[in-house]
Amino acid sequence: MKKTRWFVFAFLMIGFSMTAFGQITIKVPKINQPKTSPTPATNNGNTNNSNTNQTNNSNDLRKPEATDDPVFLKTTLDVRCDTENRYWKLPKEQNYTSWVPQVKFKVFYSGSTKLRYLAEYFTPDGNLWFSETLETNMSDANYQTVDLNSSRSGDRFTNKSTVAIGTYGVKITNQRDNSVVFEGKFKVNKYKYGNNLPMFKNQYSFYVEQDWNLPIGYVWLDYKGDQYAPLVKVGMWFKNDLRSSDFEGKLFYNGQEIATTDDMGEASNNDRRFPNVTENKELAYWQRWDFSWNKARFKAGNGGMNYPNAKMINSMPGEYTVKVLYQGVQVREAKFSIANGNFVDNGIGKQNNFNDHKIIIPVKVMGTIEKWNTASWKTDAFYGNPLTGFSL
Repeated sequence: MKKTRWFVFAFLMIGFSMTAFGQITIKVPKINQPKTSPTPATNNGNTNNSNTNQTNNSNDLRKPEATDDPVFLKTTLDVRCDTENRYWKLPKEQNYTSWVPQVKFKVFYSGSTKLRYLAEYFTPDGNLWFSETLETNMSDANYQTVDLNSSRSGDRFTNKSTVAIGTYGVKITNQRDNSVVFEGKFKVNKYKYGNNLPMFKNQYSFYVEQDWNLPIGYVWLDYKGDQYAPLVKVGMWFKNDLRSSDFEGKLFYNGQEIATTDDMGEASNNDRRFPNVTENKELAYWQRWDFSWNKARFKAGNGGMNYPNAKMINSMPGEYTVKVLYQGVQVREAKFSIANGNFVDNGIGKQNNFNDHKIIIPVKVMGTIEKWNTASWKTDAFYGNPLTGFSL
C-alpha cells in the first residue's frame, strides 16, 4: 500500500514538473540564412552597441566579444611616410631624404589563425608602385585587437623610395578571402629641416597630411575598467604636441555641467600621426585625445553599485555637450544624445561602412592654438573617403 501511494505521488509530481517547464519558451535559431560579414559591436573593446538610427535598451549593454572572423577597424588606419636619409637613385649623395609609404591599423579578432593582409601602393598616375605583406605586431587582450603594420626591413627603400610629393593610392586586402578591406588615397607633403648648409639642401621631412581628422570626433563606451559600469569616452583630434595637464574636458547635460576631467576624470593621448622627423610639430603632428569622467558612466545590467557618486547617464535621456578647454580657453565643442537607455546613433557609421561602431560626431574647432586646412575633411577624410551624411 505504501508503495502504491509513493507511485501515485511521484506520478503527480512528474506531471506538475512537465506542466511548469512547458511554460518555458525556447528560441530556435533560424537556418538557411545567408552569411553576412562579421559586424562587431566595438572598436578596441569600446562600443555603443548601435549602428542604426534605432537606439538599444540598456539591458543590451554587454561587453562585446571578438570572434575568429577578423574585422578591420577603419578609424585606426594610419598611413604615413617612412623616411631615410639616402636615395637609392643617387647612392653617392649624402643627406638626400627619400620616403616610402607605410600603414598600420587594428583588427578586432580573437582567433588563433595568423592574420595575413596585403598592402598595395599606387603612384599618382594610378600605376602599381609596390606591394608588401603586413606584419602582425602585437595583440591587446583588453580590447581584443591585433595590430598590423608595414615591415621595417632594411631593404625596404631599395628600388622603391621616392622624393616626389603628391597624392598616392593605397589598397589593403585580407589574403585569407581576398576581400578588399580598404581602398583610398593619401596626400604627401614635405618641409625642410636641419641646417641651411649646402650639404643639407636635400634633407626633408616627408609627411601625410592629416588635418581632415580635426572636425571628426567619436563617442563610445570603454569596458576595460568595469564592464558593468563602462566609462563614456569622447575622442577628438588636435594638432601640435599639447600637454595633458593643460586640458580640461567638461560634460554638460541639458546645459548644466555635471562632470569635469579635473575632478576624477582623464584626458589621455591614445593615437598620434606624425612623420619620422618632428621638427615642425605645428605643421605636421596630430594627436587624438580621449576625455572620460569617472562620474559619468553607463549602467549595464546590475552594475554601478561601486560608483555612488556617478551619474549613470543612459538613464538620463537628453542632450550632452562636451567642451574642451586648453590653458583655460575653449578649443573644442561636440554633442551627443541619450534616448531609450543608449546613445542616439546618427547613422553616419552605418552609411560609411564603419564596423567598429563608435558613433561619429561633428566637432567644432575653436581657438587659435592650431593652424589647419578647414576644408580638408570634405575631400580627404579617411584617406580619400569623405563621410556621407557628415556636416559641421
